[in-house]
Amino acid sequence: MAVNINDVYKTVLVIINKDNRGYITPEEFNRLSALAQNEIFESYFNKQVAYEATVEIKTDFSDPILTNSEKINIFYGNSTLSQTNSIFTFPTDFYKLGIVSVDNIMADLVSHEDLKFINSSPLTYPVKTQPVYSLVQGGIKVHPSSITSGVSIDYLKKPFKPKWGYAMPTSSQIAAGIPNEPIYDSTAFDPATDSYDAIAKSYDFQLHASEENNLILKILSYAGVVIKQADIAGFGQGKDQQLQATEQ
Repeated sequence: MAVNINDVYKTVLVIINKDNRGYITPEEFNRLSALAQNEIFESYFNKQVAYEATVEIKTDFSDPILTNSEKINIFYGNSTLSQTNSIFTFPTDFYKLGIVSVDNIMADLVSHEDLKFINSSPLTYPVKTQPVYSLVQGGIKVHPSSITSGVSIDYLKKPFKPKWGYAMPTSSQIAAGIPNEPIYDSTAFDPATDSYDAIAKSYDFQLHASEENNLILKILSYAGVVIKQADIAGFGQGKDQQLQATEQ
C-alpha cells in the first residue's frame, strides 16, 4: 500500500534535470518529501468533512467518502496506555484521538469545567463502570482516579518522515566507471531505532499507493523554489491543482 520512495525520487530527478536546469541533493529531497507527505496527510481530514457535507453517495469505487476513509484508515492504531503522574500518556506516533476504553468499557470525554461539577456530586461522580476522561498535554486523565490500568485508545498515527537512503561509490567503483553520485540503499530504515541523520537505509512514504502522482507534483512545486526554477514550481502546482479538481 505504501509509495516506493525510490520511484518518486527518480521521477522527480528526471523532470528537474531536463536540460540540466538544476539538481536537488538527497537531503533536500528528503526534507521536501516530508513536507509533501504531511501536506497530503493533513488534507484528508478537511476533505472528509467537506465530502460528508456535500457529496452524494455513489457506487463504492467512485465514492470519495469511502476512498478518503480508506486513505485515513491506513493510520489507524490501538494502544494500551501507561500511567505516569496520574496521566495516561499517548504513544510516540499519536496524532488524533478516537475511542477511549477502560477494561473494554467506553469512557466519555468531559471538559475540565464539567469535570468539576461531575466530581462535586455523589449522583454524577464517575465510577469504574462509567468512566470519563479529560484531555491534558501529552495524554489523558481518567476518572475515577482509582483507575490505574486497563486504559486503551483507538487513535490515528502520524506518518513517520520518508527517507531516501544512499551510499557513495568507493574509489574502486568509480575507477570501474560507476558515476560519483549517490547510490540508492534499499535497506529498510526503522524510525524507532535508526537515525535520520545517517545517509544509509530508506523508508517509503506511508501514504496510500494512489498518492504517488500527488507526491511527485507537490515535491516538484517545492523543488522549483529550491533550485530557483519558476517553471518547475509552476508545473508542479498546476498539475497538482488539476489532480485535486478530479478528486472533487
